[in-house]
Amino acid sequence: MVLDEFIILIDKTLFELDKLSIGSKMYHKISESYQHTFKVLNYLKKEMLESYPKIDNELLRAMHDIGMSSYKDFENTPLEDLITNISVFLYEAFPNYKNLNPLRGNFILFLNKLEG
Repeated sequence: MVLDEFIILIDKTLFELDKLSIGSKMYHKISESYQHTFKVLNYLKKEMLESYPKIDNELLRAMHDIGMSSYKDFENTPLEDLITNISVFLYEAFPNYKNLNPLRGNFILFLNKLEG
């Protein structure tokens, strides 16, 4: 997958995230799952457009968290599949991605850093 296709995939994922949040009590825009996924995907898109192929490892680690939580947070939705596709791209594009540990407890600190 080339960079342009990956950006389109991120845009589709963000669109699906918005679509899922409309009319859903579980996935509304103020839920943590929505906010976390939205922030990290937007930052990933920005970094891919500005810095690819040199992407911050902390961002890649945050994507591990998003990928792992998508199986629980967005189970059986198109969003789960789209996030999985993003993870597949990251595994293929960044050889070190598979060796990175998720942020886990530091995930919120990372989000706070994004908000500056």
